[in-house]
Amino acid sequence: MQQKGLNSEITVGSKRLHVQTSFLQSSSKIISNVFDDGRVVEAREQNLIKSQVNGHLDQHIQDVHQQIVADIELLFAMAKKVESVRHAVSCAKIGSVFLSKGFLDEAIHFFNLTLAVEQNNAEAYKNLGICYMKKRHYEKAEVAFSQALNYATDYADIILKLGLLFLEKKDYVRAFELFEKCLTINPSFFAAHVQICRTLLMTINTQQESPGLPSTPNRIKLIEKHIDEACRALKAFDFKTTHQARTALLAGDFDKASELLENAYEQVQPALDLTFEHEFYLKFMYGGKGKDDVFIEQYIGRLNQAVEDQPGYADLHNNLGIAYLILCRNLFLKALDEFRKALGINPNFKRAKKNLRLAENDGKGFLILLRALLK
Repeated sequence: MQQKGLNSEITVGSKRLHVQTSFLQSSSKIISNVFDDGRVVEAREQNLIKSQVNGHLDQHIQDVHQQIVADIELLFAMAKKVESVRHAVSCAKIGSVFLSKGFLDEAIHFFNLTLAVEQNNAEAYKNLGICYMKKRHYEKAEVAFSQALNYATDYADIILKLGLLFLEKKDYVRAFELFEKCLTINPSFFAAHVQICRTLLMTINTQQESPGLPSTPNRIKLIEKHIDEACRALKAFDFKTTHQARTALLAGDFDKASELLENAYEQVQPALDLTFEHEFYLKFMYGGKGKDDVFIEQYIGRLNQAVEDQPGYADLHNNLGIAYLILCRNLFLKALDEFRKALGINPNFKRAKKNLRLAENDGKGFLILLRALLK
């Protein structure tokens, strides 16, 4: 079969991006890549079932391609609105979306804008540090993480990111200490358990010995323990692959154990990526999706799946509560429309007039509540 695909050049802001979408027959996947000056900044995959491959394949490829182009154009359009509003929460969220898609300069701009509005925003400093890490500006990254910790001393995720910075710099002892500190704050922190395993495997593979590290036999026991803890912390963590990693570990094949653990960790990244929460907020507030029930119900579905994967993550439950309130808000607005339609048909309909008045008066408090929650 001849390879099918589409290519588009789009201009967003000061950037000219190339979007390429193609069908990979060997795995029945549609692959889309977004290039910025030859560098892939975003990649998406969509699996197709047999009936989709055999029928209307060209249309499926076109739909996926057009969707990614539309999403990028909407993202940059929303960025203009957010920049003009200078709302700290919105700046931080659009910065996070840019970061997730590989637009590092745009992400840095919006995190700095967040801090210009709200200088004690620890999350913005943390994300700024991640951007600098990705650009290999390690000194700037360390400064940003340190500033984040000034405002949130016991924020485990910031400590984890600082640990990853030291791991990248091959300071294994300091990284190990920081990952252990994460677990004193949150004993069920999945990523910290995995990073301890990775760090200890690196020290064994590089034959690192230090007073700050356990003996090699104890490191092996610790890795076993933290693999088990990681499996308990995240349901999606593949037990079969981690079992193979444990087997390789006990057999002394540390390279194989490391490779298997990395593979298992990579496989769960989609379950850990919660950027869709930020995208929902931005599309709801700035993208004209506020009254789109299908869009909101899809978001609730993704949140429920995320809660199933990470039931102990409080933020997910909080955001799910807000999403249900948004759904109630849309139903409430539809109710008002129906009362108004009733009065349009019969202006003397006393019950409809009373219901509309009560709903409008009492509903003001509900809408004020929702606006407050979304600030």
